[in-house]
Amino acid sequence: MADTGRGRVLMLFLDGVGLGGRDPSRNPLAAAELPALEALAGGKLLTDTPPHASAHVVFRHLDAGLGVDGLPQSATGQTSLLSGINGAEVMGRHYGPWPGPTLKRVLQSGTLFHRASSAVLANAYPEQYIRGLEGRRSRANAPVVAARAAGVPLIDLEGYRHGRGLGADVTGEGFRHFDPDLAPLTAEEAAGRLARLAQANGFTFYDVWLTDRYGHQQRHDQAVALLEAIDAVVAALARRLPGTTLVLVSDHGNVEDMSSGRHSLNPVPLLAVGPAAASYAGARDLTDVGRATGEVLGEG
Repeated sequence: MADTGRGRVLMLFLDGVGLGGRDPSRNPLAAAELPALEALAGGKLLTDTPPHASAHVVFRHLDAGLGVDGLPQSATGQTSLLSGINGAEVMGRHYGPWPGPTLKRVLQSGTLFHRASSAVLANAYPEQYIRGLEGRRSRANAPVVAARAAGVPLIDLEGYRHGRGLGADVTGEGFRHFDPDLAPLTAEEAAGRLARLAQANGFTFYDVWLTDRYGHQQRHDQAVALLEAIDAVVAALARRLPGTTLVLVSDHGNVEDMSSGRHSLNPVPLLAVGPAAASYAGARDLTDVGRATGEVLGEG
């Protein structure tokens, strides 16, 4: 049954994706063919593509620094997105990649997973990882901490086999390490899975953390391929999300500058598409996205 709340949001979270320059040898976002995303953003996802806003599409450059000196990090950035509370300010510094006790308290006290009428973390996880969380052998990032605190169950590989959830690589190719019989998903199939989850839940969060890993490892070609796969999914989603607002956002820069393998000070993109897109027109930093999403979900 479809969620009937005031607004539905599908948050497509791309870890470590900032807005960089036009050199395609240095910036995979300049090298990749991203027709769907570029049509919505009004150009390539670069620092010199100006922000714009209309009733149904908003493109913004967000400050990932949150008013705190230093290079932005995943745990504080993701906490800010999910809670609307400035995680870096709470910590007194940027912190990551995994949240410690201070940020866990913020995530456990209330996030978008708690505020929605129903919520789902769209990623699927191997059983070994899920069991490791119970025994503290696996590390949980901010989305996993937030989802579990809100009572949202993680999707395992059995659920994935039955058509639920996605891998962080979009196609699920990485899951063949655990089950060689799993066939990779097409963009249409991946979009169909996300659309079904989004239609059934007020808040759907899909964590593409591999973008950040490819940035750290300076894997330019793999980053281009992943970004193009994401673009194909966005193109397919456009036909499948009536009544749902798609929000693409990141936590900090990294992959857009392959010269260092480190996080950057670059702004990050915000692209909101759908019936509540205008709610994001004034967003300036990561906390604004969390607060705007809460309002769309009916909990503002």
